[in-house]
Amino acid sequence: MAKHRIRRIHSRQRDGVIGGTALNVAAKMDGNPAFLDPKVKLADLKMAAQNFNDAVGVCQDGTRKDTLYKKALKAALIAMLDTQADYVEANSNNNPVTIASSGFPLANRGKNSPVPVGTVSINALINFGPGGLNLDMAYGPHVWCFEVEVSITPGVWVPAGFFTDPRNVTPSGLTPGQMYAVRVRVHGSKNQVSGWSDVVSHRAM
Repeated sequence: MAKHRIRRIHSRQRDGVIGGTALNVAAKMDGNPAFLDPKVKLADLKMAAQNFNDAVGVCQDGTRKDTLYKKALKAALIAMLDTQADYVEANSNNNPVTIASSGFPLANRGKNSPVPVGTVSINALINFGPGGLNLDMAYGPHVWCFEVEVSITPGVWVPAGFFTDPRNVTPSGLTPGQMYAVRVRVHGSKNQVSGWSDVVSHRAM
C-alpha cells in the first residue's frame, strides 16, 4: 500500500496565511483521539501562530528589526508545523481520513483528486456578547476555513468573515436587536469550496 503523506504547503505559504494554517491544525488536533500526545504542544503551536500574526501586523509600519523578528518567528512556526506533521504521519496508521482530521492537507498521489471538502450545516446560532453570533455546525474532516455571510434583506448577502477555528466561527459587529439570516460554506485543499449551507435566522443581542 502506498504511503499517505501530508502536503507541506505551510513552508511556502504567505505571511497572511500560515498563521491561520497553524491555528487550524491546533484546533483540529485539540481533543482528537488519534493524536493524544503531539510532539508540539497545541498551546505552544497556537501561541506561536498568534505571536507571528501579531508580528505581521507590526511589520506593516515597522522597522527592519521588526521584519527580521517576524522572519525568525515564521521560521520557528514552519519548524513546529514540520515536527507536528512528522508526528501525524507516524501516528495515523496510514489512514488518509485520520491524517486529514489533524488539519493538515493530504498530498495527492499521482493524478488522484484531492479529498472532497464535503458539506456544512448550521445546527444552531448562539448569542456571543453584544452584536456577536457563534455558529454551532456539522461539517466533514477535510476543512480548513469557514466563510460566513449574513443578511437582513432577502437576497442581499454581506460577508461576515473567514474563520479557521471551528469553535470560534463568530461574526461580530452585528446590530443588537436585529434579526439576521446566516449561511456558511467551507474551504478545503486545492481551492475546493462547498455550497452554501441552509439559511438559519437568529436575532443579535
